[in-house]
Amino acid sequence: MKKYSLIVLVLVLFAGSCKNLVDGINIDPGSPSDAPAVAMLTGVLVSNMVLQEGEVARISGLWSGYFRGVQQQYQSYQQYIVTARIFDDNWQRVYTSAYKNIKLLKEKARAVNNIRLLGVAQVVEANVMGTASALWGDIPYTEAADPSFLNPAYDSQTANYARIQSLLDSAIININSTAFESFTAQDIHFAGNTVKWIQTAYTLKARYFLHTREYSKALAAATLGINSNANTWLAPHSTSGRGAYNLYYQFVVQDRPGWMDANGSFAANLLNPSKTPNRGNAKTIERARYNYLFTSAGALNTSTNGFFGQASSFPLAGFAENLLILAEAETRLNGFDKGLVRLNAYRTFMSAGGNIGSTYTTTGNIKYDPYVLADFNAGGMENLPATSTLSKESALLREILEERYITFIGQIEGFNDMRRVLKETEIRVPVTPNTGTVLPQRFLYPQIEVDLNTSTPNPIPSLFSVTTINK
Repeated sequence: MKKYSLIVLVLVLFAGSCKNLVDGINIDPGSPSDAPAVAMLTGVLVSNMVLQEGEVARISGLWSGYFRGVQQQYQSYQQYIVTARIFDDNWQRVYTSAYKNIKLLKEKARAVNNIRLLGVAQVVEANVMGTASALWGDIPYTEAADPSFLNPAYDSQTANYARIQSLLDSAIININSTAFESFTAQDIHFAGNTVKWIQTAYTLKARYFLHTREYSKALAAATLGINSNANTWLAPHSTSGRGAYNLYYQFVVQDRPGWMDANGSFAANLLNPSKTPNRGNAKTIERARYNYLFTSAGALNTSTNGFFGQASSFPLAGFAENLLILAEAETRLNGFDKGLVRLNAYRTFMSAGGNIGSTYTTTGNIKYDPYVLADFNAGGMENLPATSTLSKESALLREILEERYITFIGQIEGFNDMRRVLKETEIRVPVTPNTGTVLPQRFLYPQIEVDLNTSTPNPIPSLFSVTTINK
């Protein structure tokens, strides 16, 4: 990490006279050395999009039962055959592409008193470093991306989560600031809409409190989180050029066709109404959602209106996630009745189409009727068989966690959930290892970090070493 050079992607506008044709002859306009804070924002946002939607999400999906590695390296990843070297690029996306530039953007925003922009940068930083903390455990943070630290120390996973929560608290205050220079054109997510950014910050707070099992804090934060599907934090995509495409589409259609699909994956079988058993019941028809995500042959749906389509936006944090945080936290804290109200609010959202769209939500393809107490009592459709000893609260939590699992297909949060509730055997989604008897617990520290940073933990944790928050 400490050897990487800083690359800032910006658009530089310049003008000058011809009074001296040799002025600046040794300056390369294609390699700018500086840019104003506002001009840096788009590049920072894109760097986070690539982290959340790219290879990190694909590997997480392979290890969560969402996808299946079929050919080349992905067949090996499917079998947990990985080396530290494959994580080099992902580590660089965290520290070089994202965090280093976020730090610079924050410095520049403070220098020009653009406090609102500073707040947005803090939200993005929380997403970047929250993702890295979840996947790797202990990571460099306080000394990272600082040239004065040649071997940046590794901060504990718990300390980093606490720091991220404080960062988001500051972000919420700063986004509310009246001190700002407009960044509407550079904000590719919300065009400078402060309400949407603040709600996103609260949903991220709720997400990370869930990671650390601080359920009362998660419930409080989610209450102020994303409150409509229109306010979902999305990575935008289009057909305007290769750099604008959905990254899953780019991978499975253009770059590595045939390397990865979902044919026979745990998630696809669970969702597919044509498979027995599946998660459907007398109140639930999942055909629309299955068709939105996958084809009948088990490929990822890369058609125009599919989840993995060329111009399909990708969820970074959303209304669906926030509703399900409310449902889980409410159930754990306040019992069955209040938890059921929260779950049914999610099902009401889904019954109206959720985020699937009208292409797939035709009559007979979608159904999410509200659940009632009898459905979760022993012998009810969500607590079979009649001799079940599972409590109604546990049966409800099992359904909520299964709903979260399906909702996060393609997203990193599914892998985070799987590890968080692994010990709760009665209610966890029973994803089985692709090989052997143990599920992966973390990403490996990259080889470039092991080689260059003497602060890298020793002994180095293995793929199956449980991170601190999941012990």
